[in-house]
Amino acid sequence: MELEIGLYDWSALPCRSCPSAAHVPAELLRMARAQNREEARPKAIEYHVLQESWATPTVVPVARVLMAGLADRSISAAARNQFLDLLWSFVIVDDEDLAAQCLDAVRGGIWALYEEILSGDSQGSALLAYWLVKDAETTPARVERLLATARHLLPEDLCEED
Repeated sequence: MELEIGLYDWSALPCRSCPSAAHVPAELLRMARAQNREEARPKAIEYHVLQESWATPTVVPVARVLMAGLADRSISAAARNQFLDLLWSFVIVDDEDLAAQCLDAVRGGIWALYEEILSGDSQGSALLAYWLVKDAETTPARVERLLATARHLLPEDLCEED
């Protein structure tokens, strides 16, 4: 994550609530160290780079950092779930260009999402990862095979059309 964070001039990126997004890297690292759901809440992400479905261009580097974080299996289940939830929020923002760029960031680390699903650690995280894979995967047969292999790791009420 730190490697990815270091690629951006965060003070030049916009924030909805502050003069810049300079505070965002510390928030992402704080979230990555979280051990429970409350600690993992994105306090300086929501209403800063994302408000409901309105986003600033800062969501794109944040998405890349979150994907880098998912590659680290030592991050807690609570933090992983929050990362996935944010990523899902980013790929459905109202700005189609920003959503597409975030989806490209997801594609860049898609195997971390497969690992999240197949790990069996959390059905909630597996579901979020599945939705991201379903939208990001460019080979439909791979998604079909994933569902055939990992159906028992996903919530029972998952509709295959979801």
